[in-house]
Amino acid sequence: MMNNPCVLTEYTVDAGLPKRLTLGLVSDLHEQEPEQVLELLCRGKPDLILVPGDTFERHGEVLDTLRIPDEGRMRRLLRGAIMKADDIFEYVAGKPVHTSEYAYRFLREAGTIAPVYLSPGNHEWYFLPEDREVIKKSGCVLLDNQERKVRIAGMTLRIGGFSSVPDLHWVREFSSRDGYKILLCHHPEYYPRYLKQENIDLILSGHAHGGQIRVAGHGIYAPGQGLFPRYTKGIYDGRLIVTTGASNTSSVPRWGNPCEVVLIHLGKC
Repeated sequence: MMNNPCVLTEYTVDAGLPKRLTLGLVSDLHEQEPEQVLELLCRGKPDLILVPGDTFERHGEVLDTLRIPDEGRMRRLLRGAIMKADDIFEYVAGKPVHTSEYAYRFLREAGTIAPVYLSPGNHEWYFLPEDREVIKKSGCVLLDNQERKVRIAGMTLRIGGFSSVPDLHWVREFSSRDGYKILLCHHPEYYPRYLKQENIDLILSGHAHGGQIRVAGHGIYAPGQGLFPRYTKGIYDGRLIVTTGASNTSSVPRWGNPCEVVLIHLGKC
């Protein structure tokens, strides 16, 4: 497999908070080597590390694709063709190496840098007993259509995790809470469908892998969005931040689209 360098991307968001706070955003590790990710997190020194899904690989052959709602026939056919192309690249270039120990190492070592909050992605249909044990021992907080009130630097935040199987009743309740609210939502395509109208201050996503191939600042394809997707990298509407992800899970190489760890500086601009 081609080596995929990981870069540090930084954004500043005017959150109206009395003190500056730095968030580390890591998505889509997919049980791959976390060394570069951990090095960048150490360098960035975040106050919190937020992980919106796909740290693990826990899915069947096709079950993960069933989590995408309202997938039309043409988009389903396109996804099937891309999966076949990926099989060909995998045969030529080699299969990506996935191992649970990489995910375990990431959670254990990330937890020594800052508190870690994790929500499930579409590749995390379930967690093995040993996964849950590592999550618990690392101190990581798993949020599956759940929230946690966090007190940090004298400020109170609410952090929620919106599952790949969306619970609309839960997200509306979360939206109605007081205080500054951060939502981990693996799927950026859920933003216009479920979240745009909700009173949530910051939404953090991955899943799109930056569109895999980027031309003139735009991705070519993303799961759940199809060709020429809108939400692949950067800040949208001042509150949705999408990361390109921490690994390349496809045998099709990335182009113009490095893997990344994101630092988000919150405060008053």
